[in-house]
Amino acid sequence: MMIERANSNTPLGRIAQADDVARTAAFLASAESDYLTGLSIPVAGGSFMD
Repeated sequence: MMIERANSNTPLGRIAQADDVARTAAFLASAESDYLTGLSIPVAGGSFMD
């Protein structure tokens, strides 16, 4: 019940899974992110927007 409530309160409709975090970490470790500095990237399905 608690997970269903969290899913319904998340704009993308589900809470983050381990592979969502892993893909973000892989991107940050790749050369494609070489121009990012001092950045915070919430893996939160749209729950937090700055």
